[in-house]
Amino acid sequence: MDCSLVYYTAYKTGYIQRSLTKKFRTMSKITVKSGYAAVSPDDLQMKFRRALNESELVIVVGGLSSYGENNVMTVLSDYFTNTRLKVDSNKRVLNENGEDGYLIKTGKKYVLVLPDDPEAARNMFGAELLKNIDTANSPGEEIVEPVRTHTVVFAPDPNDNGMERLQNKRKASLLTIIGITIAALVVLSAAAWIFFQLKF
Repeated sequence: MDCSLVYYTAYKTGYIQRSLTKKFRTMSKITVKSGYAAVSPDDLQMKFRRALNESELVIVVGGLSSYGENNVMTVLSDYFTNTRLKVDSNKRVLNENGEDGYLIKTGKKYVLVLPDDPEAARNMFGAELLKNIDTANSPGEEIVEPVRTHTVVFAPDPNDNGMERLQNKRKASLLTIIGITIAALVVLSAAAWIFFQLKF
């Protein structure tokens, strides 16, 4: 299985590269074919497209803690929506010490999103995770991992279509709406008071 790496606004790229390289040495069925670095959402979409075209497994590192449109899952969600790529499965890879990762299957290809944390990437990318990648753990390949340090679970709301469920869409809470309403009333009252003071 060919694998491509895409580092998205990842600050610890070198450390993560070393961690993953050690893992790949024990996996005879996974070969790193290419590596890319992306510094913006548009750049990530372009590099991701290249990586997905040339490899069966694309690992995207970083961008999970970014906000809004810069968040890696938002960027990937937009890419999947715009290119009409089908999401066959979406699993969350739990990280006990930070941002969770994701394992997405589209057709015969896999996308693994990992946090920008060398230790977490090393712990999350192991035998338990590879059981969920069909072609990675084929007969004859032995992956030794004595301590289970991560878990793969189905992401919530599996009936949601596409990758929209990965986006962090927050609705305004009741307290936020009340606060905005009160602030608007105070501003209008102050404006009215100033108007009447100036008029009289």
